[in-house]
Parts: sequence; C-alpha cells; structure tokens
Amino acid sequence: MRPAQSFAALLGTLLALTMLPSIANAQQDGAANQYDCPALYDSGEYASAADCFASLEAAGNHNGHLLYNLGNALQQAGKTGEAILSYRRAQLYLPRDGDLAANLTSARDKARDDLPPPGEREAVAATLLAPYDSLSASELLIVGTLCWALFFTLLTFRSWRDEDLLSLPMALLAILAFLSLGGHLTRSYQVSQQPTGVVLSEEVTLRSGRNLRSVELARLHEGAELQVLSEEADWTQVRLSTGQKGWLPRPSVGLARFAP
Repeated sequence: MRPAQSFAALLGTLLALTMLPSIANAQQDGAANQYDCPALYDSGEYASAADCFASLEAAGNHNGHLLYNLGNALQQAGKTGEAILSYRRAQLYLPRDGDLAANLTSARDKARDDLPPPGEREAVAATLLAPYDSLSASELLIVGTLCWALFFTLLTFRSWRDEDLLSLPMALLAILAFLSLGGHLTRSYQVSQQPTGVVLSEEVTLRSGRNLRSVELARLHEGAELQVLSEEADWTQVRLSTGQKGWLPRPSVGLARFAP
C-alpha cells in the first residue's frame, strides 16, 4: 500500500472511531424502552418518567441521551434545578447536541437568579477553543490516542524509506496528539475536581464560612449555576460567575459529573 493510501486509511479509521462514544450512547439509550420510560413521558406522567430514567442511570447506564431524557422529564415535572443539572451532565457526553443546548437554555430561563453560567468564554476565546469545546472527554482521548498511533505508523514507515514528505504530517499529528490528550486530562480534572454545581434547593444562603453562624453573603435559588471549588464535611465551597466565593450546605448543590 502506498504512503498516501495508508495515511488516508488510517485517517478514516480515526474519524470512524471518534463516533464510538455516540454509538455507545445510542445503544445504551435503547435500554430505556425496557423500562417504558418514554411511554410514561408520552403519557404525561413526567415525575414517574423522571424516576424511571433515574433508575436506569442508577443501574449503571451513564450516557448523554439518557441524561437528556431525564432532564426533559424533570423540566416538565417542574424541577428546574434538577433538570439543569441533568442537562449539564448530558453535555459532558453530548457537547454538540443542538436540542440539548436549546432545552438547557429553556430551563435556565425559569431560574430566578440572573447569574451567567460559569465557564462561559469571551467571543475570541470561544472561537479559538471551539474544536476543544465541541469534543467530549472520551472523544479527545480517542483522537489523541489515534493521532499517536498514526504518528508512530508514519515514523516506522519513514525508518524504512526516507520520505521527507512525511515530516509535515508527522509534526501535525504530534501537535494534535498533545493537544487532544492534554485536553482530555484537563477536562477530566475539571469535571472530577472542580465541576459545575447547580442549586437544587428552592432557596439557600451563601455564607462566608462552614457554619450557620457565619456571615450571609447572598441568597441563591433553584437552578443557579456555580463553580464548585471544594467539598468539606457537610459544606461545599463555590464561586459565582460574579467572582464571589462562599459556602453552601452540601445537600443543596448538585454536581455536574459523569456519574453521581
């Protein structure tokens, strides 16, 4: 096989394998039919449908499509905070889903606090980091791994034949591999150590310390989104998009992580 043909074949494999997470999500989403969760939703039993989808996830079905359906059921049931949390968790798996983004915006419109979601980028940064933001953590890992595999394949071929034309593709693959794997590690760290939090209580007080006698800083309401900084005992330290830091009772905040 010629070098160009080898490069095209391996590139095709790379693109195909980046679709594996979506395929897996779709297959797992089909398990919802065994519980008749969609039937409950279609019949207007939104609270029961939400419980059904939650039971599916508790059974180990962690995927974006299931969380999206759970968010829809929770939103229809009037549970704004839990719906926003479910949508934010779904975005960890489905960052490019337009329907998910639209429903998340709809749920945010029902929240009482006028707080921009944490992590929103300025226009220039959003444009530059669009490729990174459009891929999930698992997709970044797949792209990075396959770029390294393709790089070493070309390196091996070059050791047999002195092909100067391969220098530029190899350099680009190495850069892409570093960026993808670095992005995967960064995303994984952020989600596990400093995830987005969503207020689940109808109203909760942001305090300066980890006790009820500390100074009251603000009142937050269901659906408010914030960045979680740390968790200690019964309290969670958070930072609002305004930059203000404080502590909230741990049960009042849901965390946007891959698994609850």
